[in-house]
Amino acid sequence: MESVFETEQTILPSICDNNAHLSISSIANLFLDIALNHAESLGVGFTGFNERGLFWITSKTKIKILRKADMTDVIKIKTWPEEAGILKCNRDYEITDDKGVIAVGKTEWAIIDSKSHVLQKAKGVYPEGLVISDKISIEEPFAKLKDDFEGELLGSYKIRSVDIDYGKHMNNVAYIRAVEGLFSCEELEKRDFNDFEIHYRNSSFEGETLSFYATENEDHMDIKAVKEDGSTAVLVRLKHTA
Repeated sequence: MESVFETEQTILPSICDNNAHLSISSIANLFLDIALNHAESLGVGFTGFNERGLFWITSKTKIKILRKADMTDVIKIKTWPEEAGILKCNRDYEITDDKGVIAVGKTEWAIIDSKSHVLQKAKGVYPEGLVISDKISIEEPFAKLKDDFEGELLGSYKIRSVDIDYGKHMNNVAYIRAVEGLFSCEELEKRDFNDFEIHYRNSSFEGETLSFYATENEDHMDIKAVKEDGSTAVLVRLKHTA
């Protein structure tokens, strides 16, 4: 059993932005995919959990981009789990090339029953004998994001079939792509967001429309996606260099 799982990949056009850089949502996708591959190798991935009527859900994701990665670059993606808590467990990520670290990330996961959606115990989820790495990709804790702001309406997004995952709700990364799409290419280049955090509050479904409201501070922007019933689907914090 590998406590740290690693894979190598070429940055292809399908995961690049308009400047031929690896995009934020693509980084999130790489993290999601390698997490599944590692979980499968440990017997707690989609296959093993599906047989037991269980399902992994992501409650929080944080990404820090240290520098740009370009199309055709060859990168290495690593992931490893932290020690599981009673109901939640963190997983860490790192993207590197021959020049060093490109981006780091972490996700907070929980386990639910596939039918009842009731939270299940996470403690002891990993197989006996797995040595948990003590390395932490991002030392700072997840932010305490709140939705108690009115904000300016940035735009809306109608959830389509291509946004829906196996759990029958909006895919985690689809939210991130929707947030990226709130900004023009010029705005994304000017702001150069390099720190992205998203908290998932309430599931969204095909056909629903999300309204995105934002409030801006000196070094970051907070965004909330509001469902048609007035509840908050996700909370996002974007930090930028300009």
